[in-house]
Amino acid sequence: MFIIPVTRMEGVGDLAGLKKDSAVKTDPEKRFDNMLKEAVREADQAIKDTQVMDMKLASGQVESLHAALIQAEKTAAVVEFTTQVTSKAVNAYNQIMGMQV
Repeated sequence: MFIIPVTRMEGVGDLAGLKKDSAVKTDPEKRFDNMLKEAVREADQAIKDTQVMDMKLASGQVESLHAALIQAEKTAAVVEFTTQVTSKAVNAYNQIMGMQV
């Protein structure tokens, strides 16, 4: 059996260097509120695209029924995703507000 020898561990150092490294740097594009706004914008655009496709389908201007169905399914998925994210965010906010300090 091989026994690993005990070696000396280096200290952490001063706290000034630790604080300097742990500063939170947020990219404005990666903030949650911006991501949520973008998701809502994409959902809104998908709904508008589907409405245009539905009008074309009703007037007979669509050559492929598959394209209209694919657009409708994409819109349904985007709206469902946005609804779920919004619901989870509201639930998390309510839980945080309900915490005892």
